[in-house]
Amino acid sequence: MKNGINLKPTDEKLIAHLYHNSRENASKIAKQLHLSREQVSYRINKFESQKIIKGYIPLVNYSRLGYHLTTLIFFKFNKQNSIAKFKEKIKESKNRIITVEILSRYDLGALFVFKNEKERNEYLSEILNQNSSEISKYQIIEPYFSEFYPLKFLNNKQSQPLIFQEYKLDEYKLDEKERKILSVLNKNANARIIDISKATNISAELVVYKLKKLKKEKVLITSKAYFDMEKVGYFYSIVLINFNNLSKANQNKMREFAKSSLYVDSLMFMMGEPNCYIQIFHKNVSDIHNTLKNLKETFSDDSLIFDILPLKNEGESINSIPFL
Repeated sequence: MKNGINLKPTDEKLIAHLYHNSRENASKIAKQLHLSREQVSYRINKFESQKIIKGYIPLVNYSRLGYHLTTLIFFKFNKQNSIAKFKEKIKESKNRIITVEILSRYDLGALFVFKNEKERNEYLSEILNQNSSEISKYQIIEPYFSEFYPLKFLNNKQSQPLIFQEYKLDEYKLDEKERKILSVLNKNANARIIDISKATNISAELVVYKLKKLKKEKVLITSKAYFDMEKVGYFYSIVLINFNNLSKANQNKMREFAKSSLYVDSLMFMMGEPNCYIQIFHKNVSDIHNTLKNLKETFSDDSLIFDILPLKNEGESINSIPFL
């Protein structure tokens, strides 16, 4: 593969599987991918040593934890040398999940979670006032629904998406033991049960019970490997879309499109303009063109406006549960 580490089809299938669910044991993964347990363990160790796998992160439903606002902000800076300084400023925020560099009309994007509008307004007012001389413009996007898809272009046959943002679900109150367990997973979502037990001073049996409960309650959605996809020749772009009419029927139609589209890995719906967001993995520009061409054909009776934001990477300094 040009400009990347050459992957075999088996490697691609394994990467796609780990991207969607990394906590499964090697034996179960091996059975699903028709490999031996030793082959799975060897390949995972290889991905980690090559820094293709950068870590393992939990996906949680923030609304179930009382954080009902997910806020994506794009920033444009007056000077390029202000970007690194700003990234460091927001890195330890109890609201920031991830930061990503953008290669087009914005310089930086950051994803935050907030309990409510008051917390969001106070935080944004603070960072914008503190950096008023550095930030020339910004755009705020707040999804009320988000969905995450398997990596279909890497031959992942799993078709079911994972919903990781729904509007104002009932809050699940974490107890102290559950907070400790999630704190360990936040550092390494693939931590072994015995290691979680030692780190939290909670019995292994209770750790297993609590993890099952958090999944049953739809607090902990899944655990995923976090990849440096550019090392294997893939790149990322955000496509902001504005539908003239984002009706319920069009939302369902868009979900079906994203679910089946080869390169789309996530979808968001927002109020205002733009009212839709997709992230695309691609090797080249033609992959983006084909996705947008198919999208326009799917919605041939509607008016669509696109804004493409190529990303330097999928993100950095990830803190999936910053408020713990």
